[in-house]
Amino acid sequence: MNNLLFEVSSWTGYIGRAAVTWQLILIGCALIADVFIRNKLGTKNVSLIICQAVGPLALLGISIVLGLASIPTGIANRFGLIWAAWNLLLWIELKLIQRNPKDRRALWLRRLVRPAILVSALLYCIQRLSSLSSIGLISVGTLLNTQLALGQLFYSLIGLYLILLASAPIAFLISWISKEGLKISNQSRDAIEIIVRYLIISFGLLAVALQAGFNPTALLTISAGLSVGLGFGIKEIFANFISGIWLLFEGSIRPGEILMIKGEPCRVNKLGLRATFLSRQRDDAELIIPNQTFFTQDAESFTTGENYRRDEVVVGAAYHHEPQQVITLLEQIACQHPRVLQHPVPQAFAIDFAESSINYTLKYSGHNPLDARTVSSDLRQEIWTAFNNHGIGIPFPQRQVYPMEWPPNRQSSLQTQQNPHEHSTADQQDRG
Repeated sequence: MNNLLFEVSSWTGYIGRAAVTWQLILIGCALIADVFIRNKLGTKNVSLIICQAVGPLALLGISIVLGLASIPTGIANRFGLIWAAWNLLLWIELKLIQRNPKDRRALWLRRLVRPAILVSALLYCIQRLSSLSSIGLISVGTLLNTQLALGQLFYSLIGLYLILLASAPIAFLISWISKEGLKISNQSRDAIEIIVRYLIISFGLLAVALQAGFNPTALLTISAGLSVGLGFGIKEIFANFISGIWLLFEGSIRPGEILMIKGEPCRVNKLGLRATFLSRQRDDAELIIPNQTFFTQDAESFTTGENYRRDEVVVGAAYHHEPQQVITLLEQIACQHPRVLQHPVPQAFAIDFAESSINYTLKYSGHNPLDARTVSSDLRQEIWTAFNNHGIGIPFPQRQVYPMEWPPNRQSSLQTQQNPHEHSTADQQDRG
């Protein structure tokens, strides 16, 4: 590490040269001027490409003119080119995202081309300040009895980033070939993609570690220790991971499916390795449920093939109405609703002789469990209207309460004993 600090301190001599210092000042002035120019042009609704091109083009123009006068401008020219390429890349990404927010080309530009520009700029700066080969040999420390050189560490980081970047498309390609060749389901294809991606990352990490010069025996020892730690320390996370893989292969829970969680209909948005993400219909809240929960607790599921829910509406009718007339009317109301399924057929039943009414239940099936509350509300409104049109009353109890004196005097107590029903609560009356 001391060698690295000594190398960095030696760069001040190069930066202190007059030819280098004035170019750095020129670059700083160009950056400051670019901020003011963008603010001015932004208030005048100038296009984005012009705003982004003014700074780099101005710097390149000044550098070219000074270069014709035999003034050193190599650093300013290179910085202007990198600046222009970076702004052009940002403009292309923005245009791609405006056309399609999920455009994969914009994603690859951001994850691959941007880092490549930054790495090339870093290597150019190091090459101007010192020798890449000499800096690469500088030791930065010891890890697992292995001397780490700066060059090895740099290439290992780049290799690790490329492995993480390439694992997704490679895993997607392998899973797609498996799906087309073996005719497996989409859920199984997703599971294969995730497993292959993690395998690529695992073997990639091992290859990077071996390339960096680590001892294989030490790596095996660390792997064994991590396995024990996984078994005791994060067993819940590991259990959720295995549960997620199992759910993906099994296909019992899929995105778009409706699950009843604590009596509330919820739509599955995403099935992850650790947890399943659902949106609750009642308040649009996002639920994050660990995958292991689906193996330890009950959950009602409405699959894509039979995505309907059986529901009911309970209503009371007065005793003097003929029950078959009420049952027929209820079934007609349900059959006429556009969001009530005709198969299974809606059915009404007389379920109870209550104090002031005969209670009926109307059972029906809806197209979508998320519409259950809306459909039941519509049916209740239509039942009220139909009962009103057919002269069918919906009774409700009436009670009349008389105040009592406490403590009672002797005269009121005698009156109560002589007429025990006079001050009692009135019976329920039928207003049907």
